[in-house]
Amino acid sequence: MDQAVCFLYRQQEEAQCRILISAGRNSGRARRTKVCVGFLEFLGRRPDNRFMQMVRRRVLPIAFSLALLALVSSGGGGRAATDRTAKVVVITSGVVPEGEGLGSGDYGYADYGLVLRNRSLTRDAIDVTVEVEAVDGRGRSLTDSYTAVTLIPAGEDFVISGALIWRGSPELAGIETEVHVGQTAPRRRRLPPVKHVSVTSSGGVIGSFANPYKKPLPEGATVYGVVLDSRGRIVAAGYDPTDAVTRPGATVAFDILGTSTTVQLDAVTSAKVSVDPCGYLAFTRVCPVPGAQS
Repeated sequence: MDQAVCFLYRQQEEAQCRILISAGRNSGRARRTKVCVGFLEFLGRRPDNRFMQMVRRRVLPIAFSLALLALVSSGGGGRAATDRTAKVVVITSGVVPEGEGLGSGDYGYADYGLVLRNRSLTRDAIDVTVEVEAVDGRGRSLTDSYTAVTLIPAGEDFVISGALIWRGSPELAGIETEVHVGQTAPRRRRLPPVKHVSVTSSGGVIGSFANPYKKPLPEGATVYGVVLDSRGRIVAAGYDPTDAVTRPGATVAFDILGTSTTVQLDAVTSAKVSVDPCGYLAFTRVCPVPGAQS
């Protein structure tokens, strides 16, 4: 089995722990949550080489999707009912073929990127869940991916990225998306501002973001990025978990890994970046976003 695919099963355990940390607050799973926190702290101290960093950042969304699907199917851990007064839609989508050395004959792999837009000018969208379904040429489902976004402010865009892994040799023909808004609230929230965004020679994205809140950003904060060509098409996508607490007012650099094998650098013209301020720690006491706290 391909090394990246083998690593997926370890990442499934990590992602399930992250989900339990978020959902356990309302379901009496305190003991299991503590165990998971210790497990994640151990992983955070693990010295990874660059290959493992790349695999971790690419494969973790798949494991996260599996755990998130289980949580959504069980009723979302007691969160508020869906409020549809803020409409979030996908305005741009793109699929990036597998990079060299990341696939195998038994599995297919691709990255994807989406640009989301909250069309409401008066309501912030909170607890946004995005489902991405990979389909073949006959419209048959190959695999699913799920991403949870803490906040998309009124009238703003938000980019996300993820990965798709499916068993067998069918070719990916495209993706289908579905967006759910868990809660809405009057417009007043903001995302961490992003500055100095540029594309590296390897197709990655670098830049910095600041913590605009009066409380620290938790270690679950995640930076998402997509790279665009001159026609506005997504030609690369990735993400960078901060894995560290960011104090109020502090500025932090990010580096979203890229591979020159999946990006034609002469076609790249710009990049878009968004920061989820809480990530898997949304709806806990450490999340600084009003309405997304326990």
